[in-house]
Amino acid sequence: MPITLEVLSEQAQAAYAALDQELKIVADMQRSLLPRTLPSVPTIDLAVHYQSSHRAGGDYYDFFSLPGGKLGILLADASGHGAPATMMMAITHSIAHVYSGQSSGPSDLLNFLNRHLARRVSAENDSFVTAFYGIYDPARQSLQFANAGHPPPRLKRGGSGSLASLDTAGGLPLGVLGKEHYVDDTVELGQGDTIVFYTDGVTEATGVARPFFGVEGIDRVARESSGSAAELLAMLLRRLDRFTNSRPAEDDRTLLVARIVS
Repeated sequence: MPITLEVLSEQAQAAYAALDQELKIVADMQRSLLPRTLPSVPTIDLAVHYQSSHRAGGDYYDFFSLPGGKLGILLADASGHGAPATMMMAITHSIAHVYSGQSSGPSDLLNFLNRHLARRVSAENDSFVTAFYGIYDPARQSLQFANAGHPPPRLKRGGSGSLASLDTAGGLPLGVLGKEHYVDDTVELGQGDTIVFYTDGVTEATGVARPFFGVEGIDRVARESSGSAAELLAMLLRRLDRFTNSRPAEDDRTLLVARIVS
């Protein structure tokens, strides 16, 4: 019996529906790896937004309760889009959660992640992960941090309103070179200081009047906002939506705002 265009169309629709259902399951599994609630830590106010550009994405954020009441804040971005990036995100999550050196510095976690990713990810598929890991100490009100090729967070000082980049402890993305050695730096924080962590899907969002939202877009909003972490995050999302004219995201977007409250 000849196959008609109608039969081919029905088969294509069925195949698409099956694939879409599989991707929905992958997306649900990926989102289950993200924190369900924000941690409650003295002196720091947190707010987060996560948006994937496909059913599933490669952005990843996490929190770790550490000895001495400290809080680990991890933000990462797997290269690529869709299911392959989601797999890299899941691998990174798994490795991070078997790390046992909770009393060590941020660079030690990045070194650990890098060694394992470099061994497990083939260089031929050109996959890597950018990551920023900071450890907040509520007793000292300080953030110790290390960076593996990730866009450095923006720091707004509560007193002067000045803006700076936490870019003093950089290195290659994870999985690129197994022998890469990451280093730590520390920034002292005070009441009203605000840190905006982000992935490049935010700064590389395209607009009509200007080509990219950019770090400048984050800074403009940070200068205007003096409220809570949630208020700054909401303002950033409104401004980003206006800038992109509400177009769907072309890349995953993660924003995490941390504000020192006392």
